[in-house]
Amino acid sequence: VRMSKVKKDKEVKPTDTPAAKEGRERVGDLRARIATEAQTIVHELMPQKVLELTKMIEEDPLWRYPDINETYDIKIEEPSKKRKLEDGGKARGTPGKGAAAENGDAGTGDLVKSDMVSEVNETIMKQQMLLKKEIQQCLQHVTKVKIWIQLNIPKVEDGNNFGVSVQEETVNELTRAEDTSFALLDSMNKYLMTRAKLVSRMFKYPGLRDYTLSVQETDRKERINMSLSLNDLRNNYCIMYDTITKNLEKINNPRSQVNLPFT
Repeated sequence: VRMSKVKKDKEVKPTDTPAAKEGRERVGDLRARIATEAQTIVHELMPQKVLELTKMIEEDPLWRYPDINETYDIKIEEPSKKRKLEDGGKARGTPGKGAAAENGDAGTGDLVKSDMVSEVNETIMKQQMLLKKEIQQCLQHVTKVKIWIQLNIPKVEDGNNFGVSVQEETVNELTRAEDTSFALLDSMNKYLMTRAKLVSRMFKYPGLRDYTLSVQETDRKERINMSLSLNDLRNNYCIMYDTITKNLEKINNPRSQVNLPFT
């Protein structure tokens, strides 16, 4: 009986093991670093981004809406000169002199034209590249700020949870900004797929002017969409900055120490 009591006294709780203590210290250091980075983002980078994006919207002609009467030609590369097939004319299932050469007949091989190539809209590609860069930065900022607020949420208790609800609503606002950013990235890919289908139709039916006009209208709509997307990104920064700074006290200290009435 005495031996069993000694063993129980010597047993170490899982929370008191050296590994557990080291883990708590490292996680604590990580939390402190996340808090420092998140507050730098909120107080310095977010207002800086608001001003930077506002300047781009108002001063950079790249982000202006296209003129409704603006027209442009779709750049198409003409087929290159005829080239000799190395596989004896079997490419694309086209019989020719190459096939005759296999049967012992003299021949120089089939000659074909390369496919026509349509150039992308350079203006839209510039807009997309710049917007992708800004969206990636926004996602990095939002991720750090969101985890900082989530780590500040206290343990679940009865009563005095108003500050916790403020934290949760702020996290929801940051999540909405994330979803908007992912939706913008998805819209860029959909534009490319839509334009590719229309251009292929334009090549297949060159006599139909409607396909050419539809490509032009798709490009015009995408330019407007890119401009609106940049505005949305700037507005998201504004909303996040405003929401966090107004509720900073509750975010840092969700449960006040003042005794509430009737408790």
